Amino acid sequence: MNIFARWLVISTCIFGSGRALAVDLIGHATAEQFQNVVAQVSGMVESPPLQIGEQVTQGQSLLQIDDSDFALDVRSAKAHLVLAKAELTIKNSAYTRYTALLKKNSLSQHELDIALAELQTARANVQLAQIDLEKAQDALQHTRINADISGYIVNRQIEQGSWVEKGTLIYSVASIDQLIVRFLASEYDLHNIAIGQEITLWCEALPGSKITAKIKRIGINLDENLMAYPVEVEIDNHNGAIKPGMSLHATVQTKE
Repeated sequence: MNIFARWLVISTCIFGSGRALAVDLIGHATAEQFQNVVAQVSGMVESPPLQIGEQVTQGQSLLQIDDSDFALDVRSAKAHLVLAKAELTIKNSAYTRYTALLKKNSLSQHELDIALAELQTARANVQLAQIDLEKAQDALQHTRINADISGYIVNRQIEQGSWVEKGTLIYSVASIDQLIVRFLASEYDLHNIAIGQEITLWCEALPGSKITAKIKRIGINLDENLMAYPVEVEIDNHNGAIKPGMSLHATVQTKE
C-alpha cells in the first residue's frame, strides 16, 4: 500500500463530553461523468489530434477518419439498390403478364409459380440492397466522432496519420461540472455518519473553498487493503476550480 493510499484513510473524531462531536475525513475528487471515445470503424486518422487538457463541448468533432473509401461504399450501395429496384420492376411486370396469360390458358401454373418465385427473390434483393446502403451510410457517419459530453481531454491514444482499428480507445473525456469526492471512513466512524447527512468540504490548495453538501453513498463492503469503508459526496464544480485527483478535507457533525 502506497503512502498516498495510507493518507486517505486518516479520519479523526473530535470529542466533547465523552462523545464524538465531529468526524474529519480526507479524500480525493473524481469526475462523475466520463466518456471513453472509441473508434467505430477502422481507418486512418485525418484530423489533427486534440491535446490532453483541451476543453471540448458536447457535439464538438473530436476525430475525423479518412472517409474516402466509405463514401465510395455508399455510392456503390446506392447503385446496387437502383439495380435491384429495376429488376423488381421487371419481375413484377412479368408476373402480372403471366397471371393474365394463365387466365387465358396460354400459360401453365408451373410457369406462373416460377415467375412468382423470381418476383419474391427480386423483392428480397431490394431489401438486402437497402440494408447494405444503410450499413454503408452508418459506417460513413462513424468516420466522424463527436463528444457526447462537455469536458476536458484527459487521455489521448492517437496521432494524426495513425491507423486505428474498430474498437480502439482514442480519447477519454471527463466532465468536471459535477464531481464525486470519495472518502474512506473507519468502522468506528460509520455509526456517526449517515446518507443525507450534511458535510462540509474544503481544499487546502484553494483557500476559502468551503463547500456544503450531503453524503450521497456509504459503502457496505470493507476495503480490506485500507481497512476502511467508502463514503461518497457529490459536489457542484461549475467554475472548474477543483480538478479530478485533488485532495479534499471534510468535517461531518455527528448524529444526535
